[in-house]
Amino acid sequence: MATFVCIHGAFQGGWVWRDTARALFALGHEVLSPTLSGCGHLAHHMGPGLGLGLYVRDVVQFVALEDLQDVVLVGHSYSGLICTGAMAEISPRLAGAIYVDALLPQPGQSFADMAGEPFRNMLSARLRDGWLVAPWEASMFGVAGDERAEWFLSRLFPFPLAAFTDATGTGAPAFPKQHHYLRCAANPNPMLAANAARAAGLGFVMHAIDTGHCPQITAPVELARMLATIAADMGTAG
Repeated sequence: MATFVCIHGAFQGGWVWRDTARALFALGHEVLSPTLSGCGHLAHHMGPGLGLGLYVRDVVQFVALEDLQDVVLVGHSYSGLICTGAMAEISPRLAGAIYVDALLPQPGQSFADMAGEPFRNMLSARLRDGWLVAPWEASMFGVAGDERAEWFLSRLFPFPLAAFTDATGTGAPAFPKQHHYLRCAANPNPMLAANAARAAGLGFVMHAIDTGHCPQITAPVELARMLATIAADMGTAG
């Protein structure tokens, strides 16, 4: 049995892992899916002070206070930044890490640095009250046309601009020995394709799932099976 700690992406909450978690439970695994400060059911706590550094602290403190050991950390999309930042402190507690179509920054990079000027322009266009960014449309999440799209979109909340513009730490990431990258093959986003290529260059074990960007919504059972298989390859699942 493996213990997965699944970190959600921008605008979302721990709820996004619900169906994948249920499928992993049915396979005999444990799943924890914390909600970041100001997100999901904690959206009423959203405030101007939130950003990447605080989200990293959320994950570090969650893993420490839950007294977790030998866990598989799963980061999706934006939370690749968070997981990479948290590893400086929690790597000894990890059996491995799985990046699911996730950002893999170079030291000192922000999301906006990675995505470039068109993304910065999009942030400006979606800015609310000077510090909040409105959620993307369904197509950018890869859920357009899916039967769960309305359910998914109705649960999104604005996300702080600082989360996209804050830089990661400048030190080399402390990846655990077992680090895997799961590319969503039906996602055409060139930045995420470049991140997958970077992962391969850094020695990640590469996998692919034939879905859009959010398989935990469009193919939750298939995603669960792939996570379980990767954990077994790591030697963490009996």
